[in-house]
Amino acid sequence: MSPGNIDIESLPVAICFQPFDFNMSTEYHVCFAGVNPTPEGLTQDESAARAAAENQRNGSLTIPIGTDQGPMVSIVEPQSLAVLMGKFWAPGRELRISFVAGTDWQKDQVKKFAPLWCKHANLSMKFVPNGECDILIDFNPSLGSWSNLGTDSGYVASQRKPSMNLGWINKDQKEENIRGVILHEFGHALGAVHEHESPFAQIPWNKEAVYKSLGGPPNNWDRQKVDHNMFTKYGLDKVKATKFDLQSIMLYHYPPEWTTNGKGTPYNIDLSEKDKSYIRFTYPPKKLDAGQFNTMELHPSNQPASVNQKSKFFWKQYPTAPRVPVGLTSLDVGHERNIRLTATATDITQENFNSNLNAWGDTVLYGASLTYLEAGPGFEYLRTGTFSTTEVGKWQDHKSQNSKRITFAQPFQGEAPKVICWLTTVDMGKDKNWRIKSYVTDVDVKGFTAHIDSWDDTVMYQAAITWLAYPANQANVASGTFSTDDIRPANKPQAENSATVKFAKKFGETPKLAMALSGFDYGCNRNLRLRLSTSGVTAEAVTWHLQSWGDSVMYRASAAYFAWV
Repeated sequence: MSPGNIDIESLPVAICFQPFDFNMSTEYHVCFAGVNPTPEGLTQDESAARAAAENQRNGSLTIPIGTDQGPMVSIVEPQSLAVLMGKFWAPGRELRISFVAGTDWQKDQVKKFAPLWCKHANLSMKFVPNGECDILIDFNPSLGSWSNLGTDSGYVASQRKPSMNLGWINKDQKEENIRGVILHEFGHALGAVHEHESPFAQIPWNKEAVYKSLGGPPNNWDRQKVDHNMFTKYGLDKVKATKFDLQSIMLYHYPPEWTTNGKGTPYNIDLSEKDKSYIRFTYPPKKLDAGQFNTMELHPSNQPASVNQKSKFFWKQYPTAPRVPVGLTSLDVGHERNIRLTATATDITQENFNSNLNAWGDTVLYGASLTYLEAGPGFEYLRTGTFSTTEVGKWQDHKSQNSKRITFAQPFQGEAPKVICWLTTVDMGKDKNWRIKSYVTDVDVKGFTAHIDSWDDTVMYQAAITWLAYPANQANVASGTFSTDDIRPANKPQAENSATVKFAKKFGETPKLAMALSGFDYGCNRNLRLRLSTSGVTAEAVTWHLQSWGDSVMYRASAAYFAWV
């Protein structure tokens, strides 16, 4: 089988070109990647739905893509939620890998080096001679090296088309070069993007030199094509997060003349420590006693539905039915009708429960997601409960200030506990901006006051929260809140907002994390599109993202997190 005549520039993949001059001592890789490419025959919504069905965490994982932090030709805001979502395989998955061509020697190189990723990821690889596979590899030397991104590989392979090409794997190459190329392309196949696309990259591009170099053979690109492949990224101009990884295997070598400082980028041929840490984060070794539900597990976002229910099985069977607190993590709701959405966990047994994301009336719900916590044995220290504005007034009154004193069934011992809250229900009028915030005050050992407020002319009919409380001195637990207010004023709306929050105390290992929305402030003349996600968790901190897309106007958003080991 052969891919035939293919226009390299139109390939729906991360494309990596590597010019070599075998008579020279210097070799370098040069990579170009389109922005969130989607395979032919698959829409972005379908691609995102497939990713959500494969791995529920994809809805809450963000692939870092963004500005080089320098002067930019243009800034493109994400037009689809699919652009923001991860495309990672389910942890614990056995990936079936096959070949459409290649010599036994070429195949042996892949079998030797690709599984190095599995030393640090909860994945395994099985090389199969034919039949169904998740990654299908060709070795066409005229097509460079490239790979589809993560779960998109599975769709392409199912069409019996190559999802990866390793055009540089030949006996003229040094073994270290071969290892670097295979590790890099399999990084894409596992869902990782180029490191130079990271919002934290600080490559000081010499753009005129890049234009000149890529304007000649073999690329012969005009300035617009160079801009698209090299400099057009999503604007993350307020990001405060982890540092760019110059040692990443996902960063190819760029020649010194392409940068203003004349340093270029290093020639990486092995996984960096951050590569290993990131792949452990995306493919964790342990089962999680928490999870997510995304409506895209049931239908793509271009097929709105009011009722969305899915049975979720716990990671293990519990001796008795656990408590299951939930919170909203994303919303995609039409603006021409009232905003009505509720997240609930029902029919809880020892083995599973029903997760629900439902709208009512004439609300148009394109999509939504929730997070849940399996508060079974081991969580005896955790208290949970709910509060709804309907407990303190009628929905017809649409009060802007709603509060209630919550009394614990049993007082905490010692100092006042830590308390956070997550939004679970919103019901707002369509003609005024959507403004809501939930928070707690006056926390003591006996209880606290829960608040759900709106402001200005917002019409809030009802809203509800889940709250979580635990002893302030509880070991190996942390919680907190964050907001777009931490990085920018509300009168300067933007689609991408991110920062890193440090835990009060460093964990002994990477903790588990559950987080959900606690408030938002959006313009009512466009759809309400809001997504909470993370792009990294370490023993010291969590990197959060509060994102919108399309033409939505986000003035403010906030969330709360709960971390534990």
